[in-house]
Amino acid sequence: MANVSKVLHASGDAACFLKNLNIADTDRACLMEAREKVRDCLRKTFAALTKQELGVTVHPRFFTQGSFAYRTINDPCWTPPQQMDLDDGAYLPMTFIQGVQRPSVAATAFFKVVDAALEKLAKEEGWQFGKKPTCSRLVISSNSHIDVPLYAIPDAEFEKLEKQMKSFDAMARDARVDSDDRWDALPSDCVLLAHREHDWISSDPRKIRDWFVEAIKIYGPVLRRVCRYLKAWRDHHRPHLDDVSSILLMVCAFEACEDLGRPNVPGRDDLALLRIAERLPRLLEGPVYNPTDRDERVDGRLSAASRRIAIDMAKKFDAELTEIVEKCFDPEEAIERLTALFGDRIPDQIDLVDVTKAAHAEIRSHAPRIAAAPTVGKSTSA
Repeated sequence: MANVSKVLHASGDAACFLKNLNIADTDRACLMEAREKVRDCLRKTFAALTKQELGVTVHPRFFTQGSFAYRTINDPCWTPPQQMDLDDGAYLPMTFIQGVQRPSVAATAFFKVVDAALEKLAKEEGWQFGKKPTCSRLVISSNSHIDVPLYAIPDAEFEKLEKQMKSFDAMARDARVDSDDRWDALPSDCVLLAHREHDWISSDPRKIRDWFVEAIKIYGPVLRRVCRYLKAWRDHHRPHLDDVSSILLMVCAFEACEDLGRPNVPGRDDLALLRIAERLPRLLEGPVYNPTDRDERVDGRLSAASRRIAIDMAKKFDAELTEIVEKCFDPEEAIERLTALFGDRIPDQIDLVDVTKAAHAEIRSHAPRIAAAPTVGKSTSA
C-alpha cells in the first residue's frame, strides 16, 4: 500500500499536486483586471443607452459563476487549446427586459448591445471577441478567456443585487405579442438566461453555487480538492474526455459522497479520491441530474459514444488508482503511475510517498496466525 495523500495535497510550503494545479498569481491578476474592464464597459454602455432611451439609468449587476466561484479552477493542462475560463454573468432586471421588446426580440437586442460594446473593447485591448450560444466570449490571452452570459432576473432578486433599482413598467415600446412569444408564458419566478438560438431559458447559476457551498459544509474541503483532481484527470486525457463537463464531475463526486455517507468519507485525499473513483463509472452511466433542478440533466452533452469512452476511462482510472493506493509498495513506481494518470504536475518526489506506515498498517490489519513449529530433526556431530 502506498499512502500518496501528501503527493496530492500538503499544507504550508510543501510541494504537492494541488499547488501545481493552482493558477499563477499573474494570470489571476490579469483575469481580474480584464473582468473589471468588461464590467466597466457594460456599465457605461447600459447607463448611456437607458439614459438616452428611457431617461433613467440602469446599471447591470455582475455575478461570477463557474469554477472561479466554486474555487475549483485549475491551471490548464494543455495550452493550447485548453484555457482558464472565467464566467461573469451580467444581470438586468426583468421589467427592464420585458419593457424593451417581446421575448425573442429582447434576447436578440440584449446580445446586440453587449456584443457591440465588447467587440469594441476587444479591439482596444487586443483581445479576440467571439460569440457562443449563451454568451459573449473575450479571449484575453493564449491561456485564458472570459465568458459573459446575459440574464434577466426578477426584480425582487435584482434588488438584492442593486438596491436602488427603479421600476421600468412604462418602458414598453412594442406592444405586439403573440401566443408563441409572450413574457407571461415564460417562468416569472426564476432567472432567465439569454440564448442566441432559443431566446430565453430558465437558468440560475446562483443555485449551483449555493448547492456546492452547502456540499462543502457537509463533506469538507476534501470534496473540493477531489473535484479538482477529477478535473485534472479529465484535462490530462484530452480529447477523449472533452465532453465530460466540470459540473458533471462535481455532481458525481457529491453523489459518491452521498453514497458513502458522511462518516465514511475518508479524510485522506488519496483514499477519498479512490472511494469516489470506484463509483465514477457507474455514475457516468447516468442519468445525472442537476442537484438544484431535477428536470435538468448535467450529463446531457455526453453523446452515446463519448459516454462509453468516459465510462471505460473511468474504469481504468479506478483500477489504476486501486493498484497504486492498495497494492503498490514502491514509492518510485507510485509516482510514475500517478504521473501517467494526472500528468507531469505530479511532483517527482518519492519522499512524499509513505509505504512504511502503510505496510505496517497492512500487517496489523490481519489477525495473527499461529503456525505449528517446524519439525527439527536430530543432528549428529561428526
